[in-house]
Amino acid sequence: MFINDKLSFIENKLLINMDKWTLNIHKLIERLFFLFLIGLILYWPIKFAKYHLFDLSYQEVLEFSWRTDGCQLSYPEVCPCPSFIEPDDHFTITDDGDLYFENKLYGKLILKDKPSFFHDPSEILSGGFMEIIRSDSGVICYYDSI
Repeated sequence: MFINDKLSFIENKLLINMDKWTLNIHKLIERLFFLFLIGLILYWPIKFAKYHLFDLSYQEVLEFSWRTDGCQLSYPEVCPCPSFIEPDDHFTITDDGDLYFENKLYGKLILKDKPSFFHDPSEILSGGFMEIIRSDSGVICYYDSI
């Protein structure tokens, strides 16, 4: 009889502790969800402020896709500029704006306009404009951001 009472006492203690654990888990889930919502609510305003308050670095230029908008040639010939520059095209840019393709100097990049933060899906272009002065031929290639 004494052992049976002792076991029921231990079982009651375990049940009470399990209820506390489930209550703590629910509080933890609520707090994590609250933190997720705060992060989600603050993400866009911080991204918007960062975009408008800071200059677009040359490395961030390569995060956009660019399509050619023609080129300036000193002689009549087909434009030697690539049609598209994609983020995964093995281009790198130094802090001075020197553009390298597979560790070989390609030209000088000049960013004229930053791409738009609020891109309208019905439009093809996002408002960015840059030019690349090719080092091998001196051709100026013009690009629009997609």
